[in-house]
Amino acid sequence: MPAPSPLKVAVISGGSSGIGLACARVLLARGYRVALLARDPMRLRKAAAALGSDTEARVDLMPVDVTDATACQAAIAEIASRHGRIDWLITSAGIVEPGLFRDLDLAAHRTQMETNYFGTLHLIQAAVPVMRGRGGRITLVSSGAAFIGIAGYSGYAPGKFAVRALAEILRLELAEDGIAVSFVAPPDTETPQLAGEKPKRPLVTRLISEQGGTMSAPQVAERMIAQAETGAFFLAPSRTMAWLAQFHSLYRPVLAWQQRRVLKRSRGTDRA
Repeated sequence: MPAPSPLKVAVISGGSSGIGLACARVLLARGYRVALLARDPMRLRKAAAALGSDTEARVDLMPVDVTDATACQAAIAEIASRHGRIDWLITSAGIVEPGLFRDLDLAAHRTQMETNYFGTLHLIQAAVPVMRGRGGRITLVSSGAAFIGIAGYSGYAPGKFAVRALAEILRLELAEDGIAVSFVAPPDTETPQLAGEKPKRPLVTRLISEQGGTMSAPQVAERMIAQAETGAFFLAPSRTMAWLAQFHSLYRPVLAWQQRRVLKRSRGTDRA
């Protein structure tokens, strides 16, 4: 491994758009070198252009499908070979395909779990040996759907629940290696993914999701990074998400009642 870069290095999956790209902009402003990971090389190039020519020398573009464990290992090895360090890993890659359980096929469940959970796991598994003993941070991007069951998210929420559980365990196990682990649960965030998802949401999913409010990707990125730098474990970009994290077990029966009412009305409409 070469002598470590004088600049701190951040690796961000899902870095070509949305929260990942917004995090890159925040960390570049803090003086980091940033490696952006995403599947589409063209979108990565557009993302680099959006970050500005003044940051070009500090941005690495890595086309990677996070569902491919071998590709993740290779990407992390390449970053470590180039720069000799990884100081912050942000696992922001994710997909969502809403739909009632009866309407989703097995492939939709598998694809979401492989991207949202295993895509997170693959990168962390690859990065920890590089980061061990050097300190640094790992931030797992989850969702408000990690706290409470939302109808229409049977393919999405289980992976986000799993990301939350993984974060809680890694927070304990990696502390001895000097790695600070955190996870963030953003509300609906104005991203290309949300724009594509919204028209596909069943009525019940839309009504429940709207209760959490909407934020811009730059707002989410600024708040989550600032909170992570304090050493916090749970990063809440909004007051609603902070409240949900604290009181979700108490709120669950109320939310379940609301959802059952909407589902009952929807089924009555379908039969009519």
